[in-house]
This record gives sequence, C-alpha cells and structure tokens, in this order.
Amino acid sequence: MVSLVDRRLWIRRRESTLAELRSHVEAGRVDEDIISLLNVINSLSYAFTTSSCSGRIQIYAASEPGDKFGIRTLGKWHSPITVGDLTRTLEDGADSIWLAVLPPIIHVATCGVEAAFHLLDLLRSAGFKRAGIISASEDGITLEAIGTERMEAPLRLSGVDVLREDAIPLIVERANSLLIRSKGRIRRLEEVLVSEAAGSLDNLCWE
Repeated sequence: MVSLVDRRLWIRRRESTLAELRSHVEAGRVDEDIISLLNVINSLSYAFTTSSCSGRIQIYAASEPGDKFGIRTLGKWHSPITVGDLTRTLEDGADSIWLAVLPPIIHVATCGVEAAFHLLDLLRSAGFKRAGIISASEDGITLEAIGTERMEAPLRLSGVDVLREDAIPLIVERANSLLIRSKGRIRRLEEVLVSEAAGSLDNLCWE
C-alpha cells in the first residue's frame, strides 16, 4: 500500500517546525508549563508538535462568549488566580465581561496513519478523551487533543455585574480547580510519553 505521507515532506516540515518552536521558546512565547511535554513528544521518532497551549484562565470583554473579533482580554493566567485578580478586571468599564477556563490543546503531526492511531491510544490513556485526527496530507497526519476542563461564565452583562460579592470566591475556587486539574492531565500525558520514548518504537513510519 502506498503511504499517504511523503517522507521527505514530513521530515522537512518537522525540521522547520521544531526550529520555529526553539525560537519561540527562546523568546518566551511558549507556555512554560508545557515545554517539558513538548520536548518529550518531539523526542518521538514518529511525531512532532505543531502548536499547543497548556490551559489558562482568561477574563475578557466581549458582547458574547467566543466572539473572536470583538474580544478584549482583561487578564490571562496560566496559574491559579486570586479574588483580587478577578475584582481588578471588573474595574474596567466594559459593558459585558466573561470569565473562561480554557483547557490544554495540543496539535501533533505524525508520519502516518499507524503512528497517528498509536499516539491517539496514548493520548486517550492519559485522559485526553477528546482527541482525534483533524487533517491528513502529504506532510503529515495531524492530531488534536483537547482537555475537558472548560468553563465560561458571565461576570457582567449589559453593564450589570451579575455576581454577588460573596459568590466571587466561589467562582475563583472553581476556576482554579479546573485549571489545576488540566495541568495534572498534562503531567500524566508526559509520564505516559516518557515511557513511550524509552521504548524506541522506530517502525511506525517507514521501513
């Protein structure tokens, strides 16, 4: 059977992508708490990362959640927040303000279909149940893995603050709990893939 992925194109894309990742790491544009995982994935002979986010808490001004064009970020954190972090964002005069907990997202390109399904099994065993193939081309089979720890809640709607003062610590606690759980998922995946890298499976691409 003829392979969908062209070896030369995949290797060229891998080299280019990893060089770009190194420059982003050096410039501080990569979430620090996911760099170790990226290094493990990129040590696999049959895969490399193309983009990623370790998960974050974000407070933003927008008329509706998910409004990519009208959004204005008021605060963004990759670690737990405090009540003060939240209340300071409410000093902004925006008409509507939302809090979001966004889960980890990892994109990985593999050298072929067999490698893609093998890696999917590993991702799911580490708790990334929302994982699948999102594209296939001559330069790689691309997977997307997304955590399930997501929350989106209004803090202000049409100029009215919708949270009682005594509810603010509760929403901060829940947001932090989800974020911490998502970071644990990243650590579990790294542990699974460290064992995988030690196994030196080199036969998932080409003979």
